[in-house]
Parts: sequence; C-alpha cells; structure tokens
Amino acid sequence: MTTLMSVLAVAAAVVSLVCWIMVLIKIFKDNVGLGILGIVCNLFAFIYGWVKVKEYNIKNVMLAWTVAYVIFVIAYALGLGAAFQDITQGLEGGGM
Repeated sequence: MTTLMSVLAVAAAVVSLVCWIMVLIKIFKDNVGLGILGIVCNLFAFIYGWVKVKEYNIKNVMLAWTVAYVIFVIAYALGLGAAFQDITQGLEGGGM
C-alpha cells in the first residue's frame, strides 16, 4: 500500500506542477511582479488563480489543480500511515 500511495502522490504532484506553471504563465502575462510572487509562494498562485478564474479562463486548470492537491494530501497521509504501520509491525515482530 505504501508504494501505491507513493506513486499516486507523485502523479498528483506532477499534475499540480503542470497546473502551477500554466497559472504562472497567465499571471506573468498580466503582471510580472505578481508572477514572481507566484513563483516564490505557490499558495499565492493557487489563490490568485481562483480569484481570476473567469478573467483568465482557467476553470479546468484550477479544478485539476485542486483535485490533484486533494489527492496528493490524501495519498501522502495514507502512505505515511502505512509506512508507520510497517515500521511498528517490524519492531513488534523483532525485525530490528
């Protein structure tokens, strides 16, 4: 389960990266200063993308980014939980 969650988290992170770059391109076309802020602070780019979703016509990109982020958080949490479970089972079984 740990491997599956890791693969899912990496896939979601790649989708998030692509969406972030697409939003940054739109922001840079509008305002270079805000684009630089979007590079420094990913959260700003995410929020600003939702604020300007209609103006930039990026609803599908923002939906994909949001879903990818939620999947990443869930997969990461489940993968971390599975890893801790593997470790504790190894300790209880005398594996270490």
